[in-house]
Order: sequence, then structure tokens, then C-alpha cells
Amino acid sequence: MLIRFHVSNFLSFKDEIELSMVPGKSRGEETQILETECDSVTSLLRAAIIYGANASGKSNLVKAMQFAQRIILNGTKAKEAISVSRFKLDSKFRELPSKFEFEFISSDRCYIYGFELDTHRIHEEWLYEIRKTTEKMLFERSTDSSDKTVVEFGKLNISNKKRRDFLDFVAMSTRPNQLFLTESAERNVVEFEGIDHWFREKLEFIFPDTKCIGLAGVGTSDEMSSDLVEHLNNLGTGICGFRLVEVDPEDTFPREMLDDFHRKIENRDTLISVVASSNDTRYLLEYRNGKFQARKLMFRHQMADSKEEALFSMDEESDGTRRIMDLLPFLAGMPSSDKVYVIDEIDRSLHPLLSYQLLKLFLSNVSSQSQLISTTHEINLLDQKLLRRDEIWFVEKDNNGASHVYSLEEYAPRRDKNIERGYLMGRYGAIPVFGDITFEEPGHE
Repeated sequence: MLIRFHVSNFLSFKDEIELSMVPGKSRGEETQILETECDSVTSLLRAAIIYGANASGKSNLVKAMQFAQRIILNGTKAKEAISVSRFKLDSKFRELPSKFEFEFISSDRCYIYGFELDTHRIHEEWLYEIRKTTEKMLFERSTDSSDKTVVEFGKLNISNKKRRDFLDFVAMSTRPNQLFLTESAERNVVEFEGIDHWFREKLEFIFPDTKCIGLAGVGTSDEMSSDLVEHLNNLGTGICGFRLVEVDPEDTFPREMLDDFHRKIENRDTLISVVASSNDTRYLLEYRNGKFQARKLMFRHQMADSKEEALFSMDEESDGTRRIMDLLPFLAGMPSSDKVYVIDEIDRSLHPLLSYQLLKLFLSNVSSQSQLISTTHEINLLDQKLLRRDEIWFVEKDNNGASHVYSLEEYAPRRDKNIERGYLMGRYGAIPVFGDITFEEPGHE
């Protein structure tokens, strides 16, 4: 679970901003509070919904989190420049490093992990474990202007001298443009594998063009298919079921794809993969006993004039239905998980009432330990019957082009206050400011 995220000197963020999932003082839906096993942070919010005008920096907040994840998981090549985009509207910040910091819970322990970097090197990097009254340093890394990297370790409870020597070797081998955490994961350093696991498995990004390719797997699971169909039916899509229809893999996929799939098999007898085509159709591609088998995911619709059903492929469904199907597996918790979903534009291609129902579905799933962070323009969600005050966030740019992040909790509106109306009136900021966009009649000065 995410506790807090900080970023500075990245894209439109100049000074350090904070997005916090720690509940504020507001009284709201207690079911939207996640209880933790961590002594230092006992409860967290289930959601953070972010508003702001176009070009205010909402999407930049998502990009900042994803950039940090990508650097952690993918690393950099030797002598490769780090593709960080610093704040450009203040000349002093062009020379300063960008900072990223995550505070999160992994395996019931609270951690702070962060780093500062520019295009050439990782200036600083740190990992702490947060305890009830103290912070335990696990490692601190620094790289000076001559590219000398030094890693100082805290008390890691390593009694084996060979393990400690190996850890020192990995530290000495870390390149100036590579994170020590990334180098540790690549060299199988077990002491920090839980941190890498959180960024790899628990933090997931969903953009407007993200496809849930795993959706083709619903045809192989009666329970998942039944749950998904029930949700799709309640949301008015007209879909009453799924079917996997066999197709000829040789006619369906390029030869290069099948050859590449074949190379990945190695010595295994069976391999199953889900594939999304260029027209958004989903396939289940299998290799069994030396042969390829492919099945196409189709959607069942009840015909109006008979008891028969018609089959629709994904590209025959509406944009809104496709968006629902790409979001539903995450928001409905199928399968149940404890992830942090970061969605850019949750309302894309959706009717306002659908956006409301999808968010309500996520928040009502009390069996899930997942969190949702999403940007939106959908003012229909500004409802204190749906969201707590501390779950509503705003991003606004100042006159110098720098983005600032703040919560509705700072305004402490009453529970009976119309938040949507107040937002449109500019009471909370983060709305567009227009100039004169009327046209003058020809001949008028």
C-alpha cells in the first residue's frame, strides 16, 4: 500500500509536492479506510481522485510515479543518459537534480525509498524502514561529481561474512547512472528483494490506451467470467457472456510472432499467452505438444427477436464498453489483490454515471486491500456521499507555470456542502481560466 509520494523538479513540478494516502481529520465512510499491520501507519485511504484544469499537471503526477518505477525496474545502460525532464521555467532548476520518494508498506513493514538524479548520475539514494518511534536506515548512497559512488549500510543483521562481502561488491559495482536498488535486484541481493517486488508487482499504471490483455483469460475461468458478466450487465453494456472461438493461428498471427513465441517455449510442452491485436481483439494463444492453438475472445449478446445470441468481437463493441472491460478487472478486484492502481483519466470514453458506478464498485469492495489513484475531469464524482474530503485532490499551476497539489481536506467543507457546485464556482481553484474567445463581426474594430 502507498502511504505518500513526493516529487520535485520534474516536468511541471518545481518545488516538492506531496500526495498523501493518510486519512485526515474528516469524518466519512469508514469502509474506505484500509487497516494495516504496520505500527507506524495503522490506516490508509482507499482512493485519491485528482482534479485540475487541462495542462495543470494532473497527468504529470502520474508520469512522475511511472518514471520513477521505470528507472527502478529497467535501470540504465552504461554511459547512457538518464531521460529525466526537469522543470524548464526557472533557469536555476535546470542544474538541480529531480527528487522522487515513495513511502509504502510491503510485507507489513513501512519503508521510505527515494533518490535524486539528473541526466548524468544518481546524486543520492536512500532506503529506511519506518518504525513506531524511529526510522531505521537500511542504506544511503551518494555519487560525487567525479562519479565515485559510496553506499553506507545500516544494521542489516547479516552475520554471514560472504554475504556482507558480496553486498559491498555490488555497492562498489554500481554505476553512477544506475540505482543501487536496481543493481541489487539484477544481482539477486535478497536483502532488498521485497522493495523491488513492491515496485514490480504492487504498483500498476493504467493509461487511456492501456489494454487489459488478461481479459481473454476469462473464458477459461467460469467464476471470473460469471463475476465479470454480472458487472457488465449491471453497467448496461448488453453483454451476457463470453466465448472463445477457435481460429487458425497461421492465418491470424504474423509468422514472426509465432516464431518468437516458439523460441520462448524452450523445452516446455505447453505455453499459454494472451495477445492483443492492432484492432484491439484479444486472443488466447497456446502451444501444446508441438502445435499452436489460438482462440479469439468474443462477447455474447442476446438477440431482440429470438432466444439466440449474437457474437461480437472486441472491435465491434463501443469505445465505452471497451474502456469498461479494460478497467473492470482492476476495479472489481478480479482476482483479489492488494495493488496500487494509478489511472490517468478514469473517465475517458465513459458516461458520467458509468464513471460514478465504476468508482463506487471499487470503493464498495471491502474484501480488497487495493488502492486507487486517478486523475479525472468528471465533476460528477465530487460527491461527499461517494468520496471523503481527504480522497479529493486538486492540481493547479501558479503564474510561474509550476504545479501545486493540495487536498479538499484543507478547505474542510461541511458534509452537506455541494462540492461540485463549489468547484465550478472556483472556490477550490484548479479550474480553467479563459480569456475572451468570442468572434468579432467583420468590419468591427
